[in-house]
Amino acid sequence: MSSFFRSIGLSLDGGDFKAMNLKFVPLMFVVISTVLVDVVRSNVTEHVVHFALFYLFVIWYLLNWGYMLSVTLTKPGGYPNSAPRAYTAEGAIYRVKCSIENTFESMVCFIIAVIICDKVADDNAQELIASWAVLVMLTRTIYPVFYIGDIDFLRAFSFALSMMSIHFMFLVSFFPEFQSFVKST
Repeated sequence: MSSFFRSIGLSLDGGDFKAMNLKFVPLMFVVISTVLVDVVRSNVTEHVVHFALFYLFVIWYLLNWGYMLSVTLTKPGGYPNSAPRAYTAEGAIYRVKCSIENTFESMVCFIIAVIICDKVADDNAQELIASWAVLVMLTRTIYPVFYIGDIDFLRAFSFALSMMSIHFMFLVSFFPEFQSFVKST
């Protein structure tokens, strides 16, 4: 699936600043407009979900800036413009690049969950959805730290926890029985 997203241009292979901003600005416009609509509607629990989405975009953007700065500033003798991919093919810089791509790809799942939960879920489910959105936000914040630090078990655990939270958002939206099961436990 990740190769499909990369084939249609939903990754930042090479850390190109122009490509990053071409993706970031329209996505931020959509997220900010959604948050403004929520402010008008004054639904506090939806604010949490959309803030989590906004937060993930900011994390992704900051990771990209860190990646570009690390690529250009850490190489003795400067950035190898003739072979940029060979320079980023190993080590911590490669893991930074991979964490950027994975963060962006996981945001696609989260965006779909937010849209579906916004349209399908009833008011009783909004509190559960908001708590899982916060869990996604927290796990996706520590995920790049584990990825860059090459702590594979914790990286896989944080990834699984964030994806499980996204799946729970779907389950709560579509199955009211799941809401009562979760609230009773």
